[in-house]
Amino acid sequence: MNQALSQIQRQTQGTREIWEFHTAVSLHSHTYHSKENLGSLPRYIDFHRTPVLRRLLQSNLRRYEARHGKALDFGRAYWTPPVTPRMVLESEMAQIENELGLAALVSITDHDTIAGPLSLREQPATAGMPVSVEWTIPFADNSLHLGVHHLPPDRAVTVMKELARYTKEPVEERLSDLFALLDSFPDTLLVLNHPFHNIYRVPGTVHLTSVRQLLGLCRPWIHALEVNGMRSWSENQDVLTMAEEYDLPIVAGGDRHGCHTNTLLNLSQAKTWGDFVAGIRSERRNTVLVLRSYEEPAPLRELATACDALRNYPRYPRGRRRYTDRVFADVEGFGWHPLSFYWDAGGKGTRPLWLAPIVAAVITLGSDPVRPLLRRLLSRAQQFDRAQSRAEGEADCDREGLRARTEVGRE
Repeated sequence: MNQALSQIQRQTQGTREIWEFHTAVSLHSHTYHSKENLGSLPRYIDFHRTPVLRRLLQSNLRRYEARHGKALDFGRAYWTPPVTPRMVLESEMAQIENELGLAALVSITDHDTIAGPLSLREQPATAGMPVSVEWTIPFADNSLHLGVHHLPPDRAVTVMKELARYTKEPVEERLSDLFALLDSFPDTLLVLNHPFHNIYRVPGTVHLTSVRQLLGLCRPWIHALEVNGMRSWSENQDVLTMAEEYDLPIVAGGDRHGCHTNTLLNLSQAKTWGDFVAGIRSERRNTVLVLRSYEEPAPLRELATACDALRNYPRYPRGRRRYTDRVFADVEGFGWHPLSFYWDAGGKGTRPLWLAPIVAAVITLGSDPVRPLLRRLLSRAQQFDRAQSRAEGEADCDREGLRARTEVGRE
């Protein structure tokens, strides 16, 4: 029987490790069409023990709670990435074509919307853009994310409505039918994204149980598991182990939410999306390229994204230039509006004085000149540790780069 075969190569100073490939494929990018809930922000800063930020935020949140008699509810706010679909496409293509010298295929997957790819398909130069989405699946007291890449253009809008209907009103009995429908499109790729990332902060056992239950129910229609460019290498090693257990190939998803390009790519001989998808679905093979930018500790990659999200962009259209235009809140009686609606002259509220130093600190700490200093201060526990990878047998590191090989035969 066909075996799942996945290889991981690490980018070295030269380009010898990619000479045999024709194409690099960038999967899993977000644009300003994605809505990113801020509910986990305090826990995120506390978890990473980010210097300065943790102390600043916690002290001011305690003051807010003492003054108002209740904690500030970050769950009533969300932010949108500062990049357009065209910006993501052009930057991903530039990284692949100019830095690696390969042909580029790019798939944009915003949360629960295909608006970004559809807007690009309206332009002649990008009419072949794949219609893709990161679908939120409420399941087993949790929510999981499925990368749905390259829907049939003539069916995409109708299918997206069905996926959105499940997300809003989940009926688990319908889930198998939806997966089977997606799998029936031969050029569509279904990837379980970041399976060990407990985004919604449910108890750890609940999260892992929900992942395994979804794999148990929908394994025939899931084509691959994702190693994620925003997660630590130790977490991605757990994905490699799970892929071996379920005899699934792995694919790389960058999961960018800002201006920085994806740190993980896929290498292929394919010249079209259909050929790339067939290599994973039928041949069950893929090669992941770990770029040098991934070797920065995961907290710093996330901090760089936060910096991108909070910076001003004077050349952007009005209504997108400042973070207060890109962060939305649901304040009682007014509904979802950007913070500028509440805080600008004539607005419905007052800008908190304590917020300005926190925003300034994030922008400063996340900037390119300062991150090298933080790299030395932060724990090295989440860095991409090649020596540990070799010792654990998850990957082999040699002068050609790092290669992890998973081969499991089916009965």
